[in-house]
Amino acid sequence: MTQPLGEERSGDAVAFAHQRLRRAILDGVLAPGAVLSQVRLAADFGISRTPLREALSRLESEGLITSDFNRRVRVSELDLDDFDQIYAIRMGLEPVGIRATVGDLTAAARDALRAAVASMDTAIERSDMNAFRAHHRSFHLGLTAGSGARISGVLDDMWDYSERYRLAYLHYDIDRHGSALTDRLRTSQLEHRAILDAALLGDADDCARREMSHLARTLEGVFDDAARIPKPRASRGIRTD
Repeated sequence: MTQPLGEERSGDAVAFAHQRLRRAILDGVLAPGAVLSQVRLAADFGISRTPLREALSRLESEGLITSDFNRRVRVSELDLDDFDQIYAIRMGLEPVGIRATVGDLTAAARDALRAAVASMDTAIERSDMNAFRAHHRSFHLGLTAGSGARISGVLDDMWDYSERYRLAYLHYDIDRHGSALTDRLRTSQLEHRAILDAALLGDADDCARREMSHLARTLEGVFDDAARIPKPRASRGIRTD
């Protein structure tokens, strides 16, 4: 249990509780629909109810939790309409970010992109999904890192929000799902290498086109696996060629 933070650190307490809960939700530690006890959370975090309520308010504004008229708080359910909108935003902004970044990649940035793809290969062979997800995130966000703080911030958030859905529908445990998942990840790696090759050549247009195709395949894969909504809606009008 964390030691009480004190009233003079209420701002720190809000940030601490927000980040801890946000990460637990995004990583699937707190499952969709799980009811959260404010009393227990305050005790576990060693903070008062006031900063906890502020942290929960932030999470609700992000769409990660919901509260009802009885002030009962629960983790938001997965909603494929929400996932569709997240990917519509990504598919609209990532080409902008890539075009702002890829033409000016430094040697260090190129090395980081290469290392991320190689590390994903290693993680797949070791069945280490935590490592795969970390390097996967580094690779994709590295492609747009030069787009400025506002665009990068939005894409960071959209990546985190979409990870809940990839965890639920695509990134199953390799030990339980065997070769089917491994084959899926290896197919994804072929796409990552093509995206990387275009980036290393400085061809921002080809890199953006390949990234869009990659996102579209992931989007369709989640919808196919979920089998709840026949076709995406918000992203339907976005060209991928």
